[in-house]
Amino acid sequence: MNKAKDDFLYISHVLDSIKSVESYTKGADFKEFCANPMMYDAVVRKLQVLAESTQRISDRVKN
Repeated sequence: MNKAKDDFLYISHVLDSIKSVESYTKGADFKEFCANPMMYDAVVRKLQVLAESTQRISDRVKN
């Protein structure tokens, strides 16, 4: 894959992760979030995907 396609893929992962976190936590306050281990684990996993994807985006796109 070329760099532009890679960047597009990583940005897509970032956006998908954000949408998932919003969906998973919709209507939940912080107390409910902390009390629900499945929600918590799902959000943590999506944040990991987001972090890994942002690290792989080329400097050309980041700047």
